[in-house]
This record gives sequence, structure tokens and C-alpha cells, in this order.
Amino acid sequence: MLLLTLPLLAAGLAAAPASSDDLREQIRQADTQLFAVAFEACDADKAAAMTTEDMEFFHDKDGKSASNREDFRRSVANMCGNARKGGWHLRRELVEPSLQVFPLHDERALEIGDHRFHERGKDGVERWVGQARFIQVWRRVDGRWLAERVISYDHRPATP
Repeated sequence: MLLLTLPLLAAGLAAAPASSDDLREQIRQADTQLFAVAFEACDADKAAAMTTEDMEFFHDKDGKSASNREDFRRSVANMCGNARKGGWHLRRELVEPSLQVFPLHDERALEIGDHRFHERGKDGVERWVGQARFIQVWRRVDGRWLAERVISYDHRPATP
């Protein structure tokens, strides 16, 4: 009987999901890449490609700012266009100690954390200008983590 259960046990172990540390790192990397492309590189097309077709973005100040991938692409393009016109550059910083990641059924993960926003003006000096909290649902599609739902809330000015 033991000989029959060993292959089943081995198969179950091989199919086990990634450890919570691995998942946290995968989501942290996907988060970092998405915001680097959207904020720092200002590449709306690449940022949109890192989301699901049905992605949604909710913002406490602007409301629902994206109902799909194309809306998100336009939103990033507008944000970057405004930054260029104003002569400033954006950077989003994940507050690492705040990051929490939880597995969700069906190839999804929930990410919760805080982030800070920085602007660099024409003088080349970067200033911390604000902070907020966020919740994101990520979905693994063809081995890649894509942002499916984003909620950015509790936006407030920078406080030292």
C-alpha cells in the first residue's frame, strides 16, 4: 500500500504552488516593472501590455480611470504628456516594508502596500511629493503576471 501512495504523494508535491516568499518576489518584480515602465520610462504601450485586456483602475481622486487595457494605455500616455509639458519627470516608489502578497485561487495574487511619488523638475532635483496606499490583483497569463485590478487610494501630501 505504501508503494502505491508514494507516487501520488510525489505528484502532489511536484504540483504544489510556489512558496509565499517566491510569490511575494514575483509580484514585487511585476509591480516594480509595471511602474518603472509607466512612470519612469513613460512607455504607455509597454505599460498596457503588462495588464489584462479587462483591467480596471480605480483612483480615490479621479474615480474609475480605466475600464480596459486601452483606457489604461491612454491614461499613462496623458500622464506622461502632462509631465513632459510641465518639464518634470515622475517616479513611483514601492514602500518595501508595507508590501503584502497573498495567493488567490485561479492563478491570481493580491498585492497590498504603500507607495510614494516623486517628481524631478527642470532643476534636476527630485522631490517626494505624495504618498498613497494601493491594492492590486494580478493574474498569471502564459507564465507572466499581469495587473488585472488596481485601486490606488488614501492619496496625501508627502510627510517627512
